[in-house]
Amino acid sequence: MRASGILLPISALPSDYGIGTFGEEAYDFVDFLSSSRQHYWQILPLGHTGFGNSPYQCFSAFAGNPYYIDPMLLFQSGYIEEKDLPLQKNDGRVDYGNLYKERINLVLKAAERVDLKSDGFNSFEKENSFWLDDYSLFMAVKESLEMKSLKDWDEKIRLPDVDMLNSLKTRFGKRMRQWKAVQFVFFTQWNNLKKYANEKNVEIIGDVPIYVSADSCEMWLHNELFITDDEGNPALYAGCPPDEYSPLGQLWGNPVYDWTRHRKDNFSWWIERMRQISAVYDVVRIDHFRGFEDYYAVDSASQDAVHGEWYKGPSRDFIDALKRNIPGIRIIAEDLGNITDKVRDLLCYSDFPGMKVLQFGFEGAEEFLPHSYTRHSVVYTGTHDNPTMKQWSLISDDQALTFAKKYLNVNNAESLVKDCIRALFMSVSETVIIPMQDWLSLGSEARMNVPSIPYGNWEWRLSDGMLTDELAKEIADMTKLYSRTL
Repeated sequence: MRASGILLPISALPSDYGIGTFGEEAYDFVDFLSSSRQHYWQILPLGHTGFGNSPYQCFSAFAGNPYYIDPMLLFQSGYIEEKDLPLQKNDGRVDYGNLYKERINLVLKAAERVDLKSDGFNSFEKENSFWLDDYSLFMAVKESLEMKSLKDWDEKIRLPDVDMLNSLKTRFGKRMRQWKAVQFVFFTQWNNLKKYANEKNVEIIGDVPIYVSADSCEMWLHNELFITDDEGNPALYAGCPPDEYSPLGQLWGNPVYDWTRHRKDNFSWWIERMRQISAVYDVVRIDHFRGFEDYYAVDSASQDAVHGEWYKGPSRDFIDALKRNIPGIRIIAEDLGNITDKVRDLLCYSDFPGMKVLQFGFEGAEEFLPHSYTRHSVVYTGTHDNPTMKQWSLISDDQALTFAKKYLNVNNAESLVKDCIRALFMSVSETVIIPMQDWLSLGSEARMNVPSIPYGNWEWRLSDGMLTDELAKEIADMTKLYSRTL
C-alpha cells in the first residue's frame, strides 16, 4: 500500500493556549490532512514531560502530558468556568515556563469536577491500574517536594519500604485521585480526536521512546527493571558514542534496562507498555530500535559519553515475545545512527519497516538515497532531530549541496525543498512522511530539536493561517500524481 503523511507534534499546533492541544485546531489539522489526501499523521511522544520539556524524558512511560488537554473542551465539559479559560497570543513558540506555572493548576482544578463514581472513570481506572496508581502517587509526592528530581529525594522516600508506601498513599490519597482524573480527561480528549481522525481515514503514527527518564515513577517504584548501584540509583546511563557530529558523544541520562531481569518474566513490563501504546496509536514508531540488539552506555558518574561500552540487548527474544503477546501490532523501527549487520539482521527478522532520511543520503550515505530504497520502508526528508530541509540547504557544505542539486537535477536552491519531497513521493517506498516545516519551506526558526542541547528545543509552533487551501491542494496533487492516495 503506497501512502503518505505529515509529521507534526501536538505541541506545534496553533491555539490560544500557549501550546497545541487536543482542541479545535487539532480537528482542523485532521481536516487539512484529509483534504490533502494524507493517510498518516505522525506525532511525537505524548508523555508527561519533565525538565527540558523533551517528550523523550517523561515522568511516566504511560501517562499523557496535561499540557495537551484543551481548556475549551474542559469548559464545554463543565470542568471549568468560562472565566478560567487562559488566553495567550500564538507567537509561534511554546512558552513552557508559563505553562508550568499555570496550566497544571488549571487541569488539577478541572479534575476536582470529574465524577469519580462514573462508569467511565471507574473503567479507565481499572483498565490502567498497572501504571496509573504508580504515576499518581509519584506526581503527588513530587509536588509535595517542590518537584525535585527523584535523585534528590530523601532516601526513606526514594527507596520506600511497604510501610512508607502505605503511609504515602494514605497521606496523598486525595491528590492521587486528582492526578488520576487528569489522566482520565487526557485520554478522553485524545481518544475522541483519534476516533475523528480514523473516521476521516487518517491513522496516527505515535512514538515510543525506548528508554524512560531517571526522574520517573518507573525508576522510583520499579527500579528492579534497571541496572542500579547499591543505593538504587542508575549505575549506567544510555547514550551514543562520539562521531563527527558529536565529538563527546551523546549522554542521554536515561537508566538502562536489566535485560536479564526482563527475560526472566518474559518481558512482562514491556508487553504491558506496548499493549497500552498500541491502543493509543494506530502505528508505533519505536525510537532507537538498535538498542534491542546492543546498546551503548556509560558510567552514571561520567560527564560525557566518550568512555562507554556496548552491551548486548535482548535481540530476537524480545521480538518473539512482542509478536506472541500482541499479534498484529504495527511498528516502525527507528534504525538510524551507527547500524551494524547484527542490527540489520534483527530488523529483517522482525519484518518491521525501517527508516530512511534523505538528508543523510546527500551527506554520503547511499542507503538513504531514493534509488537505494526498498519497498518495505518509511522515508523522510528529515526528522524532529534534523535541520529543516530549507535550513539544511543553507548550512550544508558545498560538496553536499552540489551533490543534492545534481542528484535531483535542479539548478537552484529555491526549489530544492519541494524537489526533495517529490523525489521521496516518486520512490518505491510504501510510506513517505514529510515534516510540516518542509511542506512550508521553513528555515532554522522552525527546527524542533538540536540533540545534546538542553534548552530551547520543542518550542516551534504553526502560526495562524499557515495551513491554506492552496497548500492542501498542492499536497493532494502530488499525492495523487504518485499514487499515494488510498
